[in-house]
Amino acid sequence: MLSLRIQKLQDVTVLHCAGRFAFPQAVELEAAILRAVRTPVLVLDMMETVLMDAAGLGVLVSLRTWAIRTGRILKLMNVMPRVEKVLRLTKLYSEFEICSAREMLELLCLAISEAGRSGPPGQNKNHVEGTGAVRVLA
Repeated sequence: MLSLRIQKLQDVTVLHCAGRFAFPQAVELEAAILRAVRTPVLVLDMMETVLMDAAGLGVLVSLRTWAIRTGRILKLMNVMPRVEKVLRLTKLYSEFEICSAREMLELLCLAISEAGRSGPPGQNKNHVEGTGAVRVLA
């Protein structure tokens, strides 16, 4: 199963992916991402991504192409060793921008600031749950 939590922080959308970035969920994930992103910067947090197959890789390449075509910036964050290995084996690692430690710290500060203004936890009015094996949490 693959779940996606969407966090909007000013002009940045952070997508937290958890689970298997693989067929068939990867295709559903791409559609969910394209529907949700309206900011100029998209950060894909892969901290909890445990596996990525060819379909997941295809989604990453498709998202990169979409970002370039629409004038957006796509960055990867917390790329785990297994995912990094797939990107390096396919010679795609250098094609993606990876968040620096400073950028991750800035996003963390924004998230803490936003959490303080949004009220008590558990009252998220933008919570959406998808069907099938992909859960989308906004």
